[in-house]
Amino acid sequence: MAHPNYDQWPPDARDHYDKTFQAIKKHGHVIKGINDIRLGLAYSIGASFSVDAEFCSFFPLKGEGLSVVSGVINRIITLYQNSMLDLKSQIIDNKNIYDLPVALVALSDDLKNFTESKWVGQLQRDSFLAEFSTDDHQLFLLLFTDKNGKMPWDPECENYWPDVCPRSLVSYAQKILTGEEDFANKKFKEDEDTYTFIRNVRYPLLAEISPDQMINAYKMGSEKWLKKYPNGNYKLLISTLKSLFENEVVVTQINKNYMYFDINNIPESFREDFPNNIFKPDSDIIYKFGKDYLQRDTNE
Repeated sequence: MAHPNYDQWPPDARDHYDKTFQAIKKHGHVIKGINDIRLGLAYSIGASFSVDAEFCSFFPLKGEGLSVVSGVINRIITLYQNSMLDLKSQIIDNKNIYDLPVALVALSDDLKNFTESKWVGQLQRDSFLAEFSTDDHQLFLLLFTDKNGKMPWDPECENYWPDVCPRSLVSYAQKILTGEEDFANKKFKEDEDTYTFIRNVRYPLLAEISPDQMINAYKMGSEKWLKKYPNGNYKLLISTLKSLFENEVVVTQINKNYMYFDINNIPESFREDFPNNIFKPDSDIIYKFGKDYLQRDTNE
């Protein structure tokens, strides 16, 4: 039976709903991916009707990422249905599920509600796809390790893995699975040690706005741009653009977001992203911006 508001939805919403319905009808559940949340987020919908739980994982979805995390979730569900795995907070070290250990964490009700309201909105009771999950489902978080099997809270965890999942969730997982809770403090200390400032802007900087959008904002001018984006920070935008022009800051793209780095403080895991062609202003903009801004402090 179709949703009571189905006929009022636009065609793309109906198509999304229909595909979800058909996939759950065929497979029992479906794994969906959201590319523009951090490096990526995957979550199940429909699983709670058979296993009383839904699953989510912050995981890089670029390339084969969604297929990888979907496979892990599907294998966990299958093993549980075959009475070969308990659904409880645990570190799973099973080659039949994944080549590396995976942390499975049952979120508390408060953290479940927070996670769904902030990131996994379609599992909320008033969501577009609410009918495809149960009202009282448990929400499990999956955390993946680096290539050496180190969990995100481990001081030796490499690459971007300590930062893939929100810190509040990693901290909770560490406490539940190890009894310790020093991850957040360690990350705060690392921030103090590794972040740098250029023109009062802290880098690395993760933002939704691209260099081209910054240039368009500059062309519009502060008054016109702030009318369009009243919550925007025009001064920060222009300071970052100035640093890009002076080659003090470089930028790479992560899904639909952009990461800006101090050129002298690029993490090892991102160095292969440079050089790139993301910031390539034309000569007219270089001349005009230089004339307007490069001879004065934009923070005044």
